[in-house]
Amino acid sequence: MADGEVRVRTLATFNTEYPADTIEWCPVEPFRNILACGTYKLDKSIQDTSSRAYKQGRIYLLRVIDGGKLELLQTLHTAAVLDMRWLQVVDSIESRTLLAVADSAGYLIIYQLNSEGSQPELKFITKSKVSDNENVMALSLDWSTEKYSTSNPLFSPHIIVSDTAGQVSHFTWRDTGDLMKNFTWPAHEFQAWIAAYDYDCSNLFYTGGDDSKFLGFDTRTKLSTPTFCKKDHTAGVTSIHNNVNKPFLLATGSYDHIMRLWDKRYFMQPISTVNLKGGIWRLKWDPFTRQYLLAACMYNGFKIVLNDMLLSVVAEYNEHQSIAYGCDWSFLKQQDVLNLNIPDGETLISTCSYEDCSLKISVVNFWPGKWDIEQYDSTYR
Repeated sequence: MADGEVRVRTLATFNTEYPADTIEWCPVEPFRNILACGTYKLDKSIQDTSSRAYKQGRIYLLRVIDGGKLELLQTLHTAAVLDMRWLQVVDSIESRTLLAVADSAGYLIIYQLNSEGSQPELKFITKSKVSDNENVMALSLDWSTEKYSTSNPLFSPHIIVSDTAGQVSHFTWRDTGDLMKNFTWPAHEFQAWIAAYDYDCSNLFYTGGDDSKFLGFDTRTKLSTPTFCKKDHTAGVTSIHNNVNKPFLLATGSYDHIMRLWDKRYFMQPISTVNLKGGIWRLKWDPFTRQYLLAACMYNGFKIVLNDMLLSVVAEYNEHQSIAYGCDWSFLKQQDVLNLNIPDGETLISTCSYEDCSLKISVVNFWPGKWDIEQYDSTYR
């Protein structure tokens, strides 16, 4: 990279043994140095491909320690993991740090981060099937209360889950510690790769599918008819992420390599596009300025994209040797990073890739004046 651009430097690498496809940093104090990684392995020695044992997975709970090294806290053996999301829930019983997981057995699973022992660990709480069809896999999920925000104790957060049958299922997390399934709606003709909430209105959510459609839904309509259907993408829609600071902004990604930025007040066409030259599997707005997007571009590594009137690539990270699938920003501020004896960095990111079973932690440096998070602290939680 040329002088003055955003710089990304690898701090640590962890061998996940199984192919890694999703990774999430915990947003809750004092656990912001903790992250979870999900994996997906096909056991080709099992001839029955419909068998649950054919698709295996692990969840790794890790912690970043002094110098940016990684410490393994826990390994959970599960069905193959497709997606995960953290959330802090404040309810009438307690404040809980939860991890929701979508798996190949077709379950939405909730774990709680337990810190009462010698070290933090994930404890199973509950699970619920997304479909009556045993062959349906859960693919993607999102909480209605965005993970950068603390839940309102008077509000029960919802979870939306997409699946391989093209459906979306709507759940409510109840403060009794269980899930209530509200409905399952048909959405796409093929796999519904992504489901994401509108963080400005919990009644609205979006989906993307292998039919190349980007859809919007409103739970208040009591109907499964989309509020809009966009066909600008020329291949499967795989990622959607709403901007918390500017809730009218939505970013979408697709197998067609194009990242599109939308203004939901005017859905006629994208307001900006950029070709990332690789199928886009995940997009994540940064949790501080919400001006940068971290993108997993499958066959073209990872990229950081700046939204400054127009979308532009400001960093590329090509240290992985196979399909770039999972990525996330940490919630550690610059002083937190310094306290870990990691000099010359504003924040950390995590990335993971498939065939090489690799998870990496990296430190990110922004050009001077482009990472001033103080002006955003009033909205950061």
